[in-house]
Amino acid sequence: MRIWIDILTPKQALFFWPVIEKLHNNGYEVLSTSRRYEQLDWIFNVIKIDTKCVGEFGGDTLFGKLLASSKRQTALLELFREKSPGIVLSSGSIEACRISYGFGVRHILVSDTPHSPVNKLCVPLSELVLTSSFIPAKEWTKYGIKRRNIWMYKSLDPVAWLRRISTYEDAVKGIELPENYVLVRTPESKASYILGRGLEETFKLLNLLKKMHEYSIVIMTRYKDEAEIFRQKFQYKDAILLDKPVIAAPIIKKASLILSGGGTIAQEAALLGKPTIMYYPGKLPAVHRFLAKIGLIKILPPNKIDRVLSLSRRLTDKYVKKEIEKKAERLMKSFEDPAEYVYRVIKSLLD
Repeated sequence: MRIWIDILTPKQALFFWPVIEKLHNNGYEVLSTSRRYEQLDWIFNVIKIDTKCVGEFGGDTLFGKLLASSKRQTALLELFREKSPGIVLSSGSIEACRISYGFGVRHILVSDTPHSPVNKLCVPLSELVLTSSFIPAKEWTKYGIKRRNIWMYKSLDPVAWLRRISTYEDAVKGIELPENYVLVRTPESKASYILGRGLEETFKLLNLLKKMHEYSIVIMTRYKDEAEIFRQKFQYKDAILLDKPVIAAPIIKKASLILSGGGTIAQEAALLGKPTIMYYPGKLPAVHRFLAKIGLIKILPPNKIDRVLSLSRRLTDKYVKKEIEKKAERLMKSFEDPAEYVYRVIKSLLD
């Protein structure tokens, strides 16, 4: 029985990598698909996942996203002309959900982002939702799924790859980093849930951080056109612009402070015990509310960016940093492996 896993983002690739590896090692036939996407194309060479690339990312307009999705669904369907999949996994692939529904096979949604607009379509077409226990069930049941069909693991998604972090150390070889630096991650401004927001706040934040003379600034952008905007608008001798996608965890590990406009790196940084400030421009997701509640991330609303200096200096105090490290270490030890959990569920369904 063939298992189809549709991978649309780098985060999904990192999460599903150990799941795919475990399925392969135990004799299951797995088809992994992806799409042409500036943020995604490179990662499969790093983590050694064999995928079939079908379709492309729709860009930064709703029309473009809809057009790309429509074309991709038709192209994916051709893969199953001779044989339909036995079970389908995704983290919110509208195309995978629609095709699994058409074939009458089970779609399993594995996601920690109930706030994503795709869930209005994906959740009702899913037999199960596998998700973090730190996300209230009502954030999923509002889409129509029964509570008994929401299965939860006591963990956060980045644990799946952070426990395998040594695998990625070679991915950042050749990148010269300063000794003391603040890592700034730009928001996902082309995502449908924060479309076009976050970059102005990032420029304001960067200009304030220049006053922290003891630190260099490392900026992780997402897209080539975004990197070019930063080159033009932010010129600072102690800033390094990472304009190509890289595995973030090794860079996070070496940073003194992380300021993230996106959700994944904020989670990674918190779990690695790094002082972390999140300036996400949308409504704060549940997993980040949990991390903020226990003191592993600090939230900086877009309208309070001017407080970044005082907050940064407080978090980089050596005693505060040590307390954050201890708290993160205890939390990581208490978590189960979410990739192992997903594997066990899929195996039980197939058996």
